[in-house]
Amino acid sequence: MSKKDIEIAVEDTQNGTELFVGKKSIGSVVETESGFEAYSAQKLLASFKTYADAEEEVIRNYNLTI
Repeated sequence: MSKKDIEIAVEDTQNGTELFVGKKSIGSVVETESGFEAYSAQKLLASFKTYADAEEEVIRNYNLTI
């Protein structure tokens, strides 16, 4: 399977959203008072002003680790 064939599922949780590839969680995005935080394996990747930027960071981090 090539990288372009990978589908990412987004599920809402109580704390924000969780991103999955298959059944494996690749990270999450949590809304804060000042914006959004991107997490991977409970490790803060970065903080962003928009949800789209935070989601992109989680996906970028996943692509760097595969």
